[in-house]
Amino acid sequence: MRQAIKVKHELRLYELKKAVNDFIEFTENLTLLHSVNEKAREMAQAVDMLQQLLQQGLDANTLVSAVNTSEASTLLDEIVDADAVSELEAYMLSAAEGIEDAEVTQFLTEVMDKVERKYNRLLEKAHAYNALLKS
Repeated sequence: MRQAIKVKHELRLYELKKAVNDFIEFTENLTLLHSVNEKAREMAQAVDMLQQLLQQGLDANTLVSAVNTSEASTLLDEIVDADAVSELEAYMLSAAEGIEDAEVTQFLTEVMDKVERKYNRLLEKAHAYNALLKS
């Protein structure tokens, strides 16, 4: 039983970490995307803490309890609830209003679409992990 629970957690955390790292790599060193990059870095730290917790060799009940009450799972939940991309999108739209060049505006729109897709993928994996916690 313990092994099955641990394997499920490891798999969901691996998938989440992969999506988080992909997002961090995409947004790295882009000034306007700094805020969402920071949120992704916080998620990466939370995932690392949860992965460390899984390596402690706890029995199934203790493991589930420890994960559910961990600061990392609370932090992960809070980050998922925060809407960092919407704030960024609002900022980008307001910045684009003053730009008269249609190509630049199109470029900003395309970048935001890509950011949103990648962030939604990250959130999808976070929600999958949160659902595992609640099962």
